[in-house]
Amino acid sequence: METTPTNRQTQQAQEASGGPASPNKWKILVAVIFGTFMFILDATAVNVAIPTFQRVFGTPGHPASVDQIDGILTAYILAIGIITPLAGYLSDRFGIKRMYLLSLSMFTIGSIACSFAPTLPLLVAFRALQGFGGGMIGPIGISLLFGAFPEKERGLAFGIYGIPLVFAPASGPVLGGYFVQYLSWHYIFWINIPIGIVGVILGYFWLQESRRGTSAKLDIPGVILSTIGFGTLLYAIQRGGSIGWGSAQIITLLSIGVVALLVFIVVELRTKDPLLDLRLFVKRTFASANVVGWVSSIALFGSEFLLPIYLQTLRGRTPLEAGLLVLPLAIASGIVTPIAGALYNRVGGRWLIAIGSILLAVNTWYFAHITIDTSYIEIMGLVAIRGVALGLVLQTTLTAALTDLNPRQLPRASSLLTATRNVFQSFGVGILGTIVTNQLAAYNTNTLNDLKNPATSLGKLFISTMQGILHALPPNLPAAVAEKAAAGKAIAQILAQQVPLNFVSAINDAYWVTFWLSIASAILAFTLPGKPRKTKEAQQESPEQNVASGIAAQP
Repeated sequence: METTPTNRQTQQAQEASGGPASPNKWKILVAVIFGTFMFILDATAVNVAIPTFQRVFGTPGHPASVDQIDGILTAYILAIGIITPLAGYLSDRFGIKRMYLLSLSMFTIGSIACSFAPTLPLLVAFRALQGFGGGMIGPIGISLLFGAFPEKERGLAFGIYGIPLVFAPASGPVLGGYFVQYLSWHYIFWINIPIGIVGVILGYFWLQESRRGTSAKLDIPGVILSTIGFGTLLYAIQRGGSIGWGSAQIITLLSIGVVALLVFIVVELRTKDPLLDLRLFVKRTFASANVVGWVSSIALFGSEFLLPIYLQTLRGRTPLEAGLLVLPLAIASGIVTPIAGALYNRVGGRWLIAIGSILLAVNTWYFAHITIDTSYIEIMGLVAIRGVALGLVLQTTLTAALTDLNPRQLPRASSLLTATRNVFQSFGVGILGTIVTNQLAAYNTNTLNDLKNPATSLGKLFISTMQGILHALPPNLPAAVAEKAAAGKAIAQILAQQVPLNFVSAINDAYWVTFWLSIASAILAFTLPGKPRKTKEAQQESPEQNVASGIAAQP
């Protein structure tokens, strides 16, 4: 494969960057940050409004079911899963600036439409429109940034880019909770409008479009197989917890998704111009960084939904209060991420990811011992430490994955990276949610069994509680009636105290899974190279050409 740009590619590169002037790269960074922040902010803010949507789109006294409302999330996730693999080809075919502006515009228009949706089916449809736009923002933005900055500045650039990636998930629940509690659910979508408009304006003026680059035909078999594979797999993961992983529907969907992706792999490896270039996994650094990214994504993001459940369900906090309690994560990671980015060029990704993963493991060990009475100060401290780990790991794995690639490989590589990471993040949430559900059911069953056994502590508590209730009942009640009533009240009282404790234990068990994943991430980090070496591409191109060719993104 050719490793140096042709004259035509260099010319297109300079057009795309607006010429050799290096200051343009910081403008590109700002423009990309706007789009990325909007996309992630909306995804987390909408989750807070699910109970509100149940009430708004139900009938008086009969709120919409969870299954009905779940379409709001499912349509969004499916759209992202379908469009992300196409982002690289579309950028190559129609121009990276054109597709970036289109993705921002689609997301912004989708937000406007969602805010005025009069019915649930229309809201679901407009959420899909958001997903089709948002699913391209990430991979295109990554490609823009990696090509815009010379190799020695990429770590810092991606560190700065990582700030909205960690601030948005933390601020989304806070803003969403505030809007739902004090204003209206419409504001969850309205907030995207000014951000999207500014992002489009900045992109329009600060990015220059290259000529249409690739003449390769669209990989139709790849599109069909990736749509079926990623779509059914993500849908099954999204619905597995509520429908049941052992149900015929979920097993069928998982089987279809896995088979489609296996066939997809075979087809892509035999195709001259594949939709996703799986041959990139031959590169050791790309493959290792992706594996580390998959494992750490489950450990980091798969467990992020556990703490809000704990705070809202067990501690009685409102969504706004829960969001504020986890805000230290965003602050800490926002500080550490650019520092880690700057250090990347000096020490490489190996030690940053290893240290971050070890810190995450220690932090998760403490979360695995959280109780119903853990102080909020302690929780905020643990959350802040988790933010430090996030700042060390998240963007570092992304930067390491793309380090050894030449700029013309970036669009397809970023699409591949984003598509696979989306699957693993969704898989992590689904599996950990199932662990909590199953463990809670098991603990509750054990509790009921212990209540029936007078030799256990719960059995003794049941007897003493029942006797106390019997003494308080009217003496003229028949013995059988009194005993039945007392037993029912005693069980209810004990379960009211014990079920929350069981819930905490189930959450602890899920954290233990992420603890071992964090250990695995730390071990896998040592498969990455140490200090990044200067690539052949960087040696042969000037920084200005490197900036340009990355934005032109010719295959």
